[in-house]
Amino acid sequence: MSGELVAAAAWQAGGRSVRGSRHCRLGQPAQDAIAWRPTGGGNGIALAVADGHGSAPSFRSHIGARLAVDTAAELLAEYAASHASGPSLTSLPPEDAAWLARQLTERWRERVLAHAAAEPLAPSHDEAAVLVSYGSTLLAALATPTWLLYCQLGDGDILLVSDTGHVRRPWPRDERLLGVETTSLCMPEAWREVQVGLAPLTPHAPVLVLLSTDGYSNSFRKDRGFLRVGRDILELVQTQGMAQVDSDLEAWLNEASDLGSGDDITVGLLYRTPLATPLATPIEREGR
Repeated sequence: MSGELVAAAAWQAGGRSVRGSRHCRLGQPAQDAIAWRPTGGGNGIALAVADGHGSAPSFRSHIGARLAVDTAAELLAEYAASHASGPSLTSLPPEDAAWLARQLTERWRERVLAHAAAEPLAPSHDEAAVLVSYGSTLLAALATPTWLLYCQLGDGDILLVSDTGHVRRPWPRDERLLGVETTSLCMPEAWREVQVGLAPLTPHAPVLVLLSTDGYSNSFRKDRGFLRVGRDILELVQTQGMAQVDSDLEAWLNEASDLGSGDDITVGLLYRTPLATPLATPIEREGR
């Protein structure tokens, strides 16, 4: 029945971040970052991907992106640990969604201000300008043995792939995010822009979660071509294993950037298997 939980699942994580071909030509640093860490008990994983704005006002956004993924991975692992001994979540309480949104943005803000205090900017930079200089988007997911949580602030994509290869997004694309326009961690009251969702692991729950910065989807002429990536990667994980896909991912992303957007591209993957299958030890990784 669709309302029943499946057997508890274990999760494997993988992912890569590549410097865009355009940034390489111009001698600019990569703006993306990725990180993941295991949750308490070892059966869950928190994964985060971020994309610094890279504009002239956001000249420290590559640092802002790294602070964003560290903040998100830490917070989501903390949230998982706080629910480890209680009943499995079947929906996200509104107060939890609001708390997560506020904590993600406020903790990032605190880390940015601490970094700016240690490495000061020009005196003309007030607090708002400091935050803009580190501006970044953020995508994150928390996978546990019985439920999956995901959140998004700004552009980029979360793809949820079923065991039959059906690919969907957890929510419609924000029509405000056109061209280079995006919501951001550096915005006043940024927490109001954070989307948060939770899904129990029912028979129809995703077996693969893909997080990617917008450089990936922008490398495709049409959205349906990009969505096929989710199905293709699932087939490869199922036939070749996560380790092989993770090893090959960097070459695929470099090719996509070279032939497509020219932007940095970062992809994070979460793949679930029955709990009886040993969970590969996740490695914390941060894109440079």
